[in-house]
Amino acid sequence: MDNYKNNADQLLYDFGLLNELNNYGTPYIVGSYAMDLMVWNDLDIYVSNKTMSTEKLYKLTSFILNTFHPVWYEAKKDVIDGNAAWFHGFETEVLDELCNVDIWFFDNDTITKALDFSKSIKQKLLVNPELKEIVINIKQSLIANEQYGFDKFSSMDVYTAVFEDNVRSYKGFTEKYGDR
Repeated sequence: MDNYKNNADQLLYDFGLLNELNNYGTPYIVGSYAMDLMVWNDLDIYVSNKTMSTEKLYKLTSFILNTFHPVWYEAKKDVIDGNAAWFHGFETEVLDELCNVDIWFFDNDTITKALDFSKSIKQKLLVNPELKEIVINIKQSLIANEQYGFDKFSSMDVYTAVFEDNVRSYKGFTEKYGDR
């Protein structure tokens, strides 16, 4: 697990991603990295910025392409819940293993909700530390059984199961939520 966070740190700091994102707004590292629940090379970053534009999208695209040489890349403008959102997603092998990075430019309310959610999960883990291992074990089992990721179960599904539905194992998870 530490290896995944170390890889993320290399992308953020050694390759300069976080520094570059500061040119576009205020970046917030969210998701499994922020909650210390990483089980694969997947980094989620939200950036608060009301002035994102197509020109800035192209500039950030250039940085990503030149720095990370992605094997997959997508950038787009979207509308989510009536608000403009900009997305940059890529997969890179610059660390000799596949790493996924998702960067979203969101409104402050969306970012605040994500940060509050992360904070609540971290608080629950402080109160009940054994839940961290349960979350990680369920995620790892989902990955091993090819049930984790796009069009399959997500981290949010696992968090809901563990923290709201009191699921405590992969078997309990699949019994409650089925197979995808």
